[in-house]
Amino acid sequence: MKTLKWCRFFLTILITLVGISLFTGCDSASDVIDEATGNRAVKQYHRTTKKLDKIAEQQAERYGNIPDEEEVEEDY
Repeated sequence: MKTLKWCRFFLTILITLVGISLFTGCDSASDVIDEATGNRAVKQYHRTTKKLDKIAEQQAERYGNIPDEEEVEEDY
């Protein structure tokens, strides 16, 4: 009788853990596939290059507004 209760307890825990892992695994299946095929790295690369291009444009605008040394000397 005591063994049957322990067996039922462990079986319940096992089924619960398997059920939880299945539900959480369904959402991340596409992430796992992307990671295995390398698509995640490609997506990250594209996001990073877009961010760097945006930063480069912002820096070009900032430095474009700063007058050159020759222009500053002419004003004085």
